[in-house]
Amino acid sequence: MEGIVVIAVIVVLALILGVKPIMLLAAGGCLILLFLLFMVVFFVVCFTKMLTTKKVEAEFTRIGKRTPEARFNLAFYSIDGKEYPNIFPEEGIMEKMLYKTDRKYNVRLHKKGYVFDRFAVTTCTIGFTLSIVIIIAAAIAAAVISGVL
Repeated sequence: MEGIVVIAVIVVLALILGVKPIMLLAAGGCLILLFLLFMVVFFVVCFTKMLTTKKVEAEFTRIGKRTPEARFNLAFYSIDGKEYPNIFPEEGIMEKMLYKTDRKYNVRLHKKGYVFDRFAVTTCTIGFTLSIVIIIAAAIAAAVISGVL
């Protein structure tokens, strides 16, 4: 909500200072493109990391924070007696349905000491696929705008 107020204040100040509305639209478009680029890079990195993992069987142990200062809860899995955190925060809404203790799951263990559980694998795969779609759509849009297509 605060972000919307900040954007509204910036737009009003820019209009008062004489910035043309088309320039504000161009700046907004650039911000959206930067966000999309960040998203694409994030999912490409996550997907690449996921591909460098090995598949192991693990037991879900608990939901908790990695450190007391951490902001998000993570799912923890036990592999050969050692506990590993999931790479992404846990799904807080349906926690009881999704994470069942004393149950074996197939996870992907990364050499840096974290796992990709089934939800992280799904998130990375869908995010990577959508990132490719976004890149193609942006290329087509750029070609249409520039008059190539």
